[in-house]
This record gives sequence, structure tokens and C-alpha cells, in this order.
Amino acid sequence: ISRPHLVLFAEDNDESSSGGIMSMKSLQSQLASAFTALDESDQYDAVLTGLCAKILDQPQVLDGESSSKTLQDPIQLVEEMNSRRIKASPRSLMAFIDAAVTTQDAKIMAQIMSLGRKNGGISQFGNLQGEITPMPGSPLSKVRCPDGSTKTRLERLADVPEVPSDDRSIEVTSALAVAGIVGFCGTVNVLNLDAISPFTNVVWFLILTIGLTDNFYDLAKFGVKTFAKDKVGELPDELPLGIGSGAVSGTVVKGFNRLLKVDTERESECEAAAFYTAYTLGLPVFSFRPNALEAAVLVAESTLNDNQLDPLLSTNGIMKVLVWLMAPAAMESMKYPELIQSDPREAAGFLTRLENSDLINRAELWWLGDEQERLDMLKWAYTEADLLIRRNQAVVNEISLRLTGGAATVADCVAAVEDW
Repeated sequence: ISRPHLVLFAEDNDESSSGGIMSMKSLQSQLASAFTALDESDQYDAVLTGLCAKILDQPQVLDGESSSKTLQDPIQLVEEMNSRRIKASPRSLMAFIDAAVTTQDAKIMAQIMSLGRKNGGISQFGNLQGEITPMPGSPLSKVRCPDGSTKTRLERLADVPEVPSDDRSIEVTSALAVAGIVGFCGTVNVLNLDAISPFTNVVWFLILTIGLTDNFYDLAKFGVKTFAKDKVGELPDELPLGIGSGAVSGTVVKGFNRLLKVDTERESECEAAAFYTAYTLGLPVFSFRPNALEAAVLVAESTLNDNQLDPLLSTNGIMKVLVWLMAPAAMESMKYPELIQSDPREAAGFLTRLENSDLINRAELWWLGDEQERLDMLKWAYTEADLLIRRNQAVVNEISLRLTGGAATVADCVAAVEDW
């Protein structure tokens, strides 16, 4: 696309009545007059927004060669704007970003973000890479910590919180098993199967009694102590088998929470943390739910030579990806006692996928065969994700608010980070 293409004149060569020809010429004249009345930057913005809107109107997701061809015109136009030192408006850049997102291609996203940075409209993409403290190669090597102190890797890891545990598969399975048993007992009673109903009633009663006692025993002790101490006496501090501590039925309760609880705000907070971390660390993957597979593919693609991705198969590159994968868990742990929306196991799964991949040189995986090194990397990444989110809580909250509304696009989230 060059400068002459910005002024568009439609020529109708079909034979028609003289009145129709005059009407068309009048319309063309008005369009050309209105367009030429705009200054040069507004003309470029109008064309860029129009080209991107046409891409966004396409119902299918673009991929591969077709995505490159479809985005060719907007890319060439922005390249021309950069060469002429014409800055794009936030509105046209947002359309440009949303059009690129339809490709779901990290290589194209990297190219788009690079063009946006050169244009001057994008300044925060990759801007916080320097805030990630590199993990020393040896446990006894010292590093300057964010609080200003100097510690060895071993000392710092001993002072920071552990990565939250996650047993969602066991929790969900336990909840489904209990629900199935209770459902079966209820069905027996409804169908009046007298032969087995006495047994199912006992099972149902035991489940209910254990569940109530395990979760409300402390409340029962307080009630007895306050209102019926003289008649009943004090209840024992502990019951056999750990009943009353919440541990027996806790797994089942957590499983039901995962299956039944819907919390849009909590989900949006995790998505906002993932998006903000990826954007400010320069990772061209604007997925709101990061996963191990996507992360492994990104690292593998970054080792190729025919793209604009920064190489990620390095200590700093792998740490950036791990911080991104840990960001939702860090955000959720910051506000809630248990994880429901986020999954810290994705980070460990990412390392496992790299270890089993044939697309990269596994000799470069320095942690291979060293389980302690692997655990240290995960804990370090979780700590850095937590610090990054805490320092930038206001922006993450703004992104979360936009996502909670349900209509925000990737460009809307970029606008929150760039303060457009």
C-alpha cells in the first residue's frame, strides 16, 4: 500500500442510465472531498482501521499462510507509516492488534507488536523484563533481592512461600463419588426398594453425620460450652480419625466448590494477571488462560530462524515463561485461601513437555535429571510472579474490571496497560 492508494475512486464501467452515472460520480466526489479534507495521519488511521475491520468481520479463525496474506495490507500500511514517521492513533492500533489476534499465531503477534513499538504507540510491551530477578545457577551463588538484601539462592528460596499445592483431580473425583453414592441412596428410597433401603439409609446417614461433624464440630463445641455446659459438659477437643478438623470431608467440599462454584470476578482476576504478565514480559501470547502446551510450542517456535520471536530457550527465557504460567496462581493465592480458577501444575507440565519434546535440543535443558533444580525454578518463578503482580496491582485490577464486563477484547486490555 502506498500513498496513492489512500484516496479511493470507484469507477463503474457498466452501462447504465445517465442519471445513475451522475449519482455515482456525485457520491465519489463527496467521498474524495471528505477524505482529502482529513490530514495525512487521519487518512492513514481511517484506512488502517477499515482494513482491520474487514479482517475482524471474517467469521473463521485465520491460520498459517492465509493469515499472513490477509494481514499483508495492514502490515505494509503500518510499515509505510513508520517510514514516514506517522504515528497511529490508539483506535487504529487497537484494531490492528485485534486483527492480529485472530491468527492465534505468536510469530505474527510478535511482528505486530514490533511494528507498534517502532510506531511509538506501544511502549509497555516487554517493558518489565528487567524486573525479573534471574535465578543464580548455583544454590550458593548470591543475588541481589528485590528488597535490597543480598542472599544466596538457597537463602532466598528458604524465605519465600511455597508454590500452592493443587489436588483438583482427587478433589473432583471424591466429590463425584460422594454425589454418586448419595444419589444412589436417594434413588433407592424413591423407588421403594425395601430389600436394600435399610443399608442405603445407613450409608446416607453416615455420610451426612460425618460431613456435618467434620465441618461444624468447632461450632458445636462453642455452643455446648456457652449454653449447655452444666447439662452436657465439655465436648472432647479431638475426635477419632481426625473427624472435626475438616480434613476428612475437606477434599470432598473442595471438589464440590470446583464443580459448582461460579465466580466471574475471580476468573477475571486470574486472566488479567496472566495477560499483564505476558504483555509486560514481552511474550506474544495473549491467552487469558496460559497452559503448558502453548508455552512449550512458543519456546520451540522461538528456536527457529524465520520469525521475530526472541529466543526463549535460555535461563532468562524459560524463567519468563514460568513466571507467566505462575501468574494466575500468584494472583488467586493473594486473595483466596485455595486455588480454583488457576492451576500451578501448568508450570511443571511445561518443563515436562520440553523434556519430552523432539523439536528442541534437549542438551540445552540444564535442569534435566536434577529434580531439585526443577523445584527451585518453579518456586523462584512463583515468587517473581507474585512480586510482579503486587507491584502493578492497580493496572491488573483495571484489566480485571474490563474482563468482568464480558465484552473486552485483547486490544481493550492492551489499552489498559498502555493507558490509552
